[in-house]
Amino acid sequence: MKELLNKSIRPALLLIAALTWQTTLAQMSEVSPEPASQPEVKEKKAFNTVSADFTTGWIVTEVTTPEGSHKWRNGPGFELSFRRLYDSGYGISLEFAHSETGYPSRYYGGEYRLKSNYYGVSVLYGGYVGRRIIASIGIGGGCGYTHDGEEGEVGFGLKDALDVEYQLSPLIGIGAGLDYLLNISANQQNRDYNGKKYDITGFKRLALHIGLRVYF
Repeated sequence: MKELLNKSIRPALLLIAALTWQTTLAQMSEVSPEPASQPEVKEKKAFNTVSADFTTGWIVTEVTTPEGSHKWRNGPGFELSFRRLYDSGYGISLEFAHSETGYPSRYYGGEYRLKSNYYGVSVLYGGYVGRRIIASIGIGGGCGYTHDGEEGEVGFGLKDALDVEYQLSPLIGIGAGLDYLLNISANQQNRDYNGKKYDITGFKRLALHIGLRVYF
């Protein structure tokens, strides 16, 4: 009896082992090996930017002096700003802009200088539009200060800007764009000098800017 059981059990065990091995091989062939995980490469964005620009602009408003009226007078200037852009594309910018425009005047020794400062905050929208190209638009407001060498006017300023930049490296870039500044003085009445009235208290300036960008 014992010999009969051994003869019956041994083939059954061999059959079970063969079926188990065949099932294991089939399961291994169905599972494809997963490729080695690659580290995710994220494009570095210039979240923080410091800008320094030279500008050339035109006061499109008619400015009347004791010796005549003038429009579209050109003058130089410069701008400094700090910008932060978020992943959403929205951001904020702190800005300072200075400009000077000259008008012919015998009374002022041949030239009358109209100087303007703007201190403001802008809301931005922008980001990468190419591998190294960044574009942004902004609109903001702040304090406008106008000075002609004798009197100063403090008022309100509105500024729109379009800027396009090219990254030379992850840290340095160059940029250029267009600005539109509306300077609204707190005192809008005409001035009177030697019996002649003239107005320099409010103006609109259209300007081109170009300069350096530092990213961090």
